[in-house]
Amino acid sequence: MEDFESLVNQYNPLIHHIMRKLNIICEKDEFYQIGLIALWEASQNFNPEKGQFLSYAYKSIQGKMLIQLCKSTKINGRELKKSPEYWDLLKVEEDVSFLEWYFPKPFLTSLTNNQYIWLAEYIQFGKTITDIAYEYHATYATVKSWKRMALKKLKHYLEIHPDVFIK
Repeated sequence: MEDFESLVNQYNPLIHHIMRKLNIICEKDEFYQIGLIALWEASQNFNPEKGQFLSYAYKSIQGKMLIQLCKSTKINGRELKKSPEYWDLLKVEEDVSFLEWYFPKPFLTSLTNNQYIWLAEYIQFGKTITDIAYEYHATYATVKSWKRMALKKLKHYLEIHPDVFIK
């Protein structure tokens, strides 16, 4: 056991160097532990006839850390897909394609974010002003002003481009 402790003291900077090289910011303790385990496995499996221990230990530690990075990236990707933020992003992309189907792109780009929110929620989901105000933490009067300005811009766009919409 004392032999491994001296090995840890000797190769501790190597473990930290590999962690810095791989840009490991989160879960440093976990990756340090993986480095220690890889160092122990390298000390057990090392064959002096095949080369120096330093290079073998370096590749062993780096390999184990890279495997763990790949695993944690996959897990984080799965968790992201399950998170509410992921589904909100999909909803926004779905809203865009739905609204672009019915409204010309120049009209949609003329809307502010809030006016766009009102249009998407009202047209696609049939929500009332009260529902939209509750969902976006705004007052009834505020959402009503979003609606009023969006309709005003729509009327103005129709006056300029009367042949854009199907009659």
